[in-house]
Amino acid sequence: MIYTPPIRTTIAALVLACIASSIVVGLLHEPRNPLIAWTSLAVGAIAVLVVLAAKRNPKRDAVLFLACGFSSGVFMGASTVGFPGSLPTWLWMIGTLCIGTLAIIVDAESSQSKSVNRL
Repeated sequence: MIYTPPIRTTIAALVLACIASSIVVGLLHEPRNPLIAWTSLAVGAIAVLVVLAAKRNPKRDAVLFLACGFSSGVFMGASTVGFPGSLPTWLWMIGTLCIGTLAIIVDAESSQSKSVNRL
């Protein structure tokens, strides 16, 4: 299965590295709207840390990864970073949205394979 705990942990660690890189880039370039930029970055970091700290649950993981991906878009919109500097944020967004989509697919497949008593 493509959504195994080692893959989930590896992608979450890579996303945290991208978030750390985005912090450095954000500190070098003053964000256009600092409160929104740093709040969205904190939301993304907390969501990924919760995924890493908790047991594997595809439904919860999907919500947290997608929230993290959307927070990267908010961070990108609130910052003034151009393309070379925004590369970690793009990787952050792509990684979290892809793994969140995989978690949704895994949850849907596991829901379909469970038998339901309809009596």
